Amino acid sequence: MLEFKTVTLLGANGTMGANSAAIVAAFGGAKVHMLARTLDKAKEGVKTAVGSVRSGVIEKLLVPGTYDADLEKAVAESDWVFECVAESYEVKEPLNKRIAACRKPGSLISTVSSGLSIARLASHFDADGQKHYYGTHFFNPPYKLVLCELVTHAGNDPAYTKQLSEYLDQKLLRYVVVTNDTPAFAGNRIGFQFMNEVAQLAEKYQDRGGIHLIDSLFGAYTGRAMPPLATVDLVGLDVHKAIVDNIYENTKDVAHETFKMPAFMQKLIENGAMGNKAGKGLYQRSRTADGKRDIKVYNTKSGNYEPLPKIEIPFKADAVAAIRDSNYARALEIFKTAKGDEADLLRYMIARYVSYSLELIPEVTDQNGVDGAMGFGFNWVPPSAWVDLLGGVDETKRFIEAQKLAVPAYLASAKKSPLYDLRSRLDYRQLFRAS
Repeated sequence: MLEFKTVTLLGANGTMGANSAAIVAAFGGAKVHMLARTLDKAKEGVKTAVGSVRSGVIEKLLVPGTYDADLEKAVAESDWVFECVAESYEVKEPLNKRIAACRKPGSLISTVSSGLSIARLASHFDADGQKHYYGTHFFNPPYKLVLCELVTHAGNDPAYTKQLSEYLDQKLLRYVVVTNDTPAFAGNRIGFQFMNEVAQLAEKYQDRGGIHLIDSLFGAYTGRAMPPLATVDLVGLDVHKAIVDNIYENTKDVAHETFKMPAFMQKLIENGAMGNKAGKGLYQRSRTADGKRDIKVYNTKSGNYEPLPKIEIPFKADAVAAIRDSNYARALEIFKTAKGDEADLLRYMIARYVSYSLELIPEVTDQNGVDGAMGFGFNWVPPSAWVDLLGGVDETKRFIEAQKLAVPAYLASAKKSPLYDLRSRLDYRQLFRAS
């Protein structure tokens, strides 16, 4: 198995950088040079890393430093250079040129990028550097979300890719999904398709409750850890924009128009309403004078934040009760047969999620890749599990066609039943929550 005794991590003061360093030190046992723009920021990163694993044992392995004073020396002695800086070519590429000038042959270089071209980022290196350049997209927070998308490009060596995958799996305890170098890779391509399309639907159905209707309809009882638009606030509207704009500009697939970000979200970004980190985004979160939490929701028509509207979803209580009783077959029957606009929306988006996910096979990854990306990266019920829940391959084809969506080629040719393969790694039933 590969071994990395010394690692240089760039972007140590960021949440992802600090948490990734903690994983490498705690599970990999490596000394980690934690570099940031200033020494104070690097020391903050060390503190965050230690806190993320709730153990001071790793602190002795974490060495704070700066790009100006320490980069070349740290890189020259490192077995792995892990870049976790801002999601921008303008930030990453100048650092890659510096790394290329001083890295030792055979050392791994990787980026935590969530969607930029790995081939372009690798192009600043010689043949050996390109061979050893990968995307290692950890999901945030990595101590809780164990997914790592290992993103390959044409210059990689398949034998080394296999060794690296084994290291990430067996040593760092990641669930590894090997993906091709395509915009947003697997998890974000699927997850942000869903989140952006329901944002479009929130605008369309503002008179029925808008954003809060969508989050009430697609909440935990539908097999996801957090409602989709609350998730957008969590990741940040600016991050959401960067991901969907990248996909919209660089792909032309069956869901292309669903990646066009709604104008109301652009308006929020321009007004600094970036989500949870700004205190307001799609929701506004504050405290009343007596310390109670107050949540308001953005009205896409008026442009104002308003009290959460009362949402009536006729079938939801029955579905939640069925899930509480672990009667998943009953819950699925309710999803498939319930009447009303809300039920129609739910069925449409279940079909979209399944069909779009499987549409990406094999262009982006394989079946276990899309299932692992969503199950371990988003805490959503994996697409293939939905096929089984809906009654198998043939029944799912009919379900998708009933929503006037195209059956993906992978599903059209599938014969085995059940389709879901990851039962030993993830029991998807735990992702349905009775709330």
